[in-house]
Amino acid sequence: MGVELYLIFAVAILFLGLYCILTKKSIIKSAIGISIMVKGGSLSFLVAGGATAQVAVVLIIVIDAIIAAVLLSMAVNVYKHTGSLDFEALKRLWG
Repeated sequence: MGVELYLIFAVAILFLGLYCILTKKSIIKSAIGISIMVKGGSLSFLVAGGATAQVAVVLIIVIDAIIAAVLLSMAVNVYKHTGSLDFEALKRLWG
């Protein structure tokens, strides 16, 4: 019964991140939603496998940290040019 509970929890975390991405208009909140989705996927990997899954999860965590750093640097750059962190501000940058 424990594995099913963890998988349900992983799917719930995945959908929570998807909800955050689809409903929020801020770049920072969407970046947090992406990070939450990655955590849900990592949990499902851990539930599914043994030692190779643990290696995959460590790799996923490293990649997630890199993606978060890039997204946050892009958010700082958008804020510097537009004064806002909304996705609508990105449309103004296109010209």
